[in-house]
Amino acid sequence: MFDLIEIKPGTFRANLLNEDDIKEYIKSYSLKTNTNWCVVSSKISTRFVCRKIFKCHHSSFHKKTPEENKKGKSKNSNCQAKIEILIKLSTKDTKKKDVYVKDGLPAVISIQNDHNHTVVSGEALSYLRPTRDVNIQFEEYFNSGLGISESIKIHEEKIELKHGINSIELANAHMNPKYRTVRYWYDEWKKLNLGPHSGIGVNKKLEEKIYEYEKNNIIVKFQEDPFAITIITPIMQRAHSLNFAKDIAFVDSTASCDSQGHSVTFMLTACGIGAVPLAVMITKCQSSDDYIAAFNLLKEAVPLAFCSQGYPLQFITDDSEAERQALQYVWPDSKSLLCRFHICQSVWRWLFEKKHNIDAADRKILYGQFQACLQAPTIEEAEIAFEIVTGILSNNDAYNIVTKYPQWINYMNNYWKRKELWRIAFRDESMHGHHTNNFSEVNVRIFKDIVLSRYKAYNAVALVNFICTSMEEYYTRRLRNFVNGRHDTGRLLFEDQLSRSAYITKDLIESIGDNLYRVIKEHGLSDFYEVNTAVGYCSCIKGKFGSFCKHQAAVFNFYKDKMPNLPAISSESRYLLAKLAFGDAVQEKEFYMPLVPNITHNLSESEIAFDCLPSTSTSTSNTIECPDDTVINDNINMNLEIIQNENLAKEYKEKICSLISNNFSKYQSTSLPILSKCIQRLENVKTATGWDIFLATAGSSISLRHRSRASIRVQPTTVSRRKPGITRGSQRLPVGRPVTGIKKKKIVKRKRNLQENVNLNIPNAKSHGTKY
Repeated sequence: MFDLIEIKPGTFRANLLNEDDIKEYIKSYSLKTNTNWCVVSSKISTRFVCRKIFKCHHSSFHKKTPEENKKGKSKNSNCQAKIEILIKLSTKDTKKKDVYVKDGLPAVISIQNDHNHTVVSGEALSYLRPTRDVNIQFEEYFNSGLGISESIKIHEEKIELKHGINSIELANAHMNPKYRTVRYWYDEWKKLNLGPHSGIGVNKKLEEKIYEYEKNNIIVKFQEDPFAITIITPIMQRAHSLNFAKDIAFVDSTASCDSQGHSVTFMLTACGIGAVPLAVMITKCQSSDDYIAAFNLLKEAVPLAFCSQGYPLQFITDDSEAERQALQYVWPDSKSLLCRFHICQSVWRWLFEKKHNIDAADRKILYGQFQACLQAPTIEEAEIAFEIVTGILSNNDAYNIVTKYPQWINYMNNYWKRKELWRIAFRDESMHGHHTNNFSEVNVRIFKDIVLSRYKAYNAVALVNFICTSMEEYYTRRLRNFVNGRHDTGRLLFEDQLSRSAYITKDLIESIGDNLYRVIKEHGLSDFYEVNTAVGYCSCIKGKFGSFCKHQAAVFNFYKDKMPNLPAISSESRYLLAKLAFGDAVQEKEFYMPLVPNITHNLSESEIAFDCLPSTSTSTSNTIECPDDTVINDNINMNLEIIQNENLAKEYKEKICSLISNNFSKYQSTSLPILSKCIQRLENVKTATGWDIFLATAGSSISLRHRSRASIRVQPTTVSRRKPGITRGSQRLPVGRPVTGIKKKKIVKRKRNLQENVNLNIPNAKSHGTKY
């Protein structure tokens, strides 16, 4: 870069022209000699351009002595090495007096390179100053969402790949900065990109970044008093077009996500494979005013929210009064229903509180009565259950238990005043089978565990960045894996219900028009279930609240009628879920076709609750075309094909009888108790369903397919005889002497399983917070 001529030992002439050239020269010299230099003197005069004196950074300049430095290692070795650079004026006079100035070498460089320390050891290299290029590289790491430790790790791995695991470059701070340096860079990066830790500067930084969010099609709305931020990412915007969004939404809040303790509220809706977020809101606290401010921002940002309806029919929340009041204020046409799990959990904890004086033996009985009231499918049955739980009606021995506790009766009467919020009987098929807030609970865990990695964010701006990047990318990956055929959730759900309906033949189903069907329970019986495929309803216990049941599966299998709650099993459903994830960047429809065509390929959009989602499909018909030569997927419909094809069924029956007869002849040592048990099971078959179950489960202990390194099973009674702490499976038991020494008693945490803890008559484990 520069031309140097040594005119005498330690003295050089160079073509440095100004201070910038001096900086570049010192930078280059430092890299080549593994040294660093500090400016101790800098002068500008009319007699020369500039004059600078540098000393080794291990000199005593502006440093404490090693004896005075009590906090850590001192790099002060009192080194006397120095560099002096003088740039002469380039005039007629100086050109006459100095031939080097005439030749374009006005700089005089004097180097005293007598260091009193090593410059090649690992410790000496660790004191070097990182270059600007390395600084920029780490800023790129930070921009990619990496923290301090992650950035250092990936940077060292890159150096290891290039130079080796034991290379000098890993010790050289020019290339591999120390943690303290990276920490300083990260703090400066946070101030530049995220603003200050708290205060009014956070709002100013958020205002600056809104334009950047808008360029990436992200809606961010905020207000200062009360402080509220609402974020709607591209996936969330498209999720508002889901058909289920107009029926049901889940709302839950969590705190302690950043250093200022802001509350983060998630609003989600159901889809064919779970739930997707509709919006994320950040508030200062969890008061009604804070929630109202955030919800109003959502209403303002998305005027045609909830599938253009403007509100969902119902919200599912926990028992947060402030949250429910805010929802009712902003969306008065929506109902706010309570999560069934939180209701049961609060009742169980009430029973365990000492001040209520409930005997331990009576807790399960009282809880069981309340659960019967909660789960009663009709209003009449729920009212009868309530009269029993409050002692109005007698219920044998339980009546005496109820009347012992007037505080329990008063507690139940207070709960009954809000019966429309928690009783299942007041709900219908628009619930789509969702009575709990589990989707929100899972989303909170995803946000804290995966998005935030269990670390608090720097401030509210950082939270917004995490939501717009890491959380959006997480949902994109999850949807991508499903539409690319890497998750079988929908197929397994469909096959499960289809296998449960194996006993239902076509003659047990009667079409009565207008998308209505009657499914007879058994041959020879007059009782039936009514299925409405237009709304996804069945009169059975499971289907009446919008869940996909076995009766709907049977109707779909025989009549191919569309249903809004059908699992996402068709290529059309995968295509529309891909549009939810990628928008206009979605692949062509052919990309989402399965390996083997099957009956679900021609399903229309409405069958998977995507009526409102914009589609580029050329076909807008809601009818289903099922050609006569449709290929049936063997994996899904094997049992139904056996029943429908009489010739094949006859062949199978003959083969089963022949195999049984041959095995009796071949294995004549079969004992009398085993034959007696088989006869007893056959005699217990009373219905067509029972006969199907017998045929389907015969020989269940024999593997249907060979698998490499399959486990060698043990006798069932062997597991029950093992000591506590020994493996309960078929793994090899530990052998040899036990480890000597003091054995610490293992602390077993209480399981967070409400029903199991009810059965054990113990308190349920808390998940988070104090009010749960």
